[in-house]
Amino acid sequence: MLSVTFYYREPRKTGFSIEGIFQLVEKCLKNKITIDSFYCNPDLYRIQNTLNARKYSSNINHITGDVQFLAMGLLGKKTILTIHDFGFYENSPHSKFIKAIYKFFWYYLPLKCVNYVTVISEYTKEKLLTYYNFPENRIKVIYNPVKPIFKFSKKENTNNNPTILILGAAKNKNLINLIEASKNTNFFIDIVGWPGEKELEKLNNYSISHSITNGLTDEEVYKKYIDCDILYFASLDEGFGMPIIEAQAVGRPVITSNIGSMKEIGNGSAILVDPYKPDEIKNAILSLSNKEFYDETVAKGIKNAARFNYELIAEQYLNLYRELAADNT
Repeated sequence: MLSVTFYYREPRKTGFSIEGIFQLVEKCLKNKITIDSFYCNPDLYRIQNTLNARKYSSNINHITGDVQFLAMGLLGKKTILTIHDFGFYENSPHSKFIKAIYKFFWYYLPLKCVNYVTVISEYTKEKLLTYYNFPENRIKVIYNPVKPIFKFSKKENTNNNPTILILGAAKNKNLINLIEASKNTNFFIDIVGWPGEKELEKLNNYSISHSITNGLTDEEVYKKYIDCDILYFASLDEGFGMPIIEAQAVGRPVITSNIGSMKEIGNGSAILVDPYKPDEIKNAILSLSNKEFYDETVAKGIKNAARFNYELIAEQYLNLYRELAADNT
């Protein structure tokens, strides 16, 4: 039986989206391949983790993301690297010198050591081609899967005082323009994340009803989707946009950005807005007070989310593993 080792960053208490994705893939493939897992040890230097990685190598080795440097320890092995986005590189607060070092050891050298790169969107693929000129025939676009916990839950009635859910409060999540759009309205903003001082000040100054939670489990996030009326995901930049398809799978309409991966993942099923224009965001929210339009948007979303079924995604990875295993070049 084909053996595959999944390589992960160090274990975390929060922020384990990458692990959740590939543990789901592992679960789907457990009877079709032999699986081993390697987690980076946070108590060791990166060079030590890189050397240790080779001891766990299998027929196929899959670096699941955020620890690209491990590829250098797997040189000569059949290796796949998943790149989720280039956000840290593009938005790094460090000096040009530190950024150049990061680029060399996190991308340039690792890319020399792998057979294939999988990316989670065409948007990320284009960036990979632009920044590193990696051979296009060795890039595979495999989308992230929707976890099975996010099941459909019918919303019986539209709400004239809509609850708008936003997952994440980092600058790129664009909470600030949702707040501007909600000024002088009866919108309720349900924030999952840690808003900054500027956002908190505006929420209070505009007297916008809101709640703030963080560190939620998948079950708690699912409950948030069920309780909300609309998901707002008009980010300024994303490598993928997982909340788009999670909310759609649950049966909630999505307002997202008309740029980048979000437009791609929405695929004509979400309401697209210019993320820099609060008036567009506000009008999009108000448009969903129409029950017929609300239900139509939900139906499109359910159909779109089906493309990201976890069993379909796992099968795409399995096909790639078999393809690489059979490649003797």
